Amino acid sequence: MNTAELPSATPPSWLRWFVNDAIRGIMPGEDSAPVGCHFYLDREHGLWEVTLFVGRSEVLGGAWDGKVVPIGLEVDVTRVAAAFDTPPDILWQAEKVTPADELGAHISFEGVTRGNNVWLRILQDAPDWAGVGRLLHASTGQFEDLW
Repeated sequence: MNTAELPSATPPSWLRWFVNDAIRGIMPGEDSAPVGCHFYLDREHGLWEVTLFVGRSEVLGGAWDGKVVPIGLEVDVTRVAAAFDTPPDILWQAEKVTPADELGAHISFEGVTRGNNVWLRILQDAPDWAGVGRLLHASTGQFEDLW
């Protein structure tokens, strides 16, 4: 989790529990990269913004060196929604709304969890700033998680 926007280096325990519950609803393939998380507390609106994404996988070595391997993404909407206290509002954004839209295609859930207002987004693609989440070593076929 990115703690840069919080006064504490550690997110609240309720947020860690919520994110872990929500991640159980993300069903990438068996050999999927790790799931990344960014969060921010919007104090003005009393809203936690949480963004989850599966890291990109890049081939290291061989003929495909430097190529990003597509991972695909499945979201069990019912399971993610169950991480909230009551059924959340659920929206799907199919593509970027503007050229400056950093989220792109994503599904969002807005509701209350553990008494806190949360806006959760699960991105189709990892944001550019997240970098590569894991490497696929061409010589061995082994994956190496980077984060």
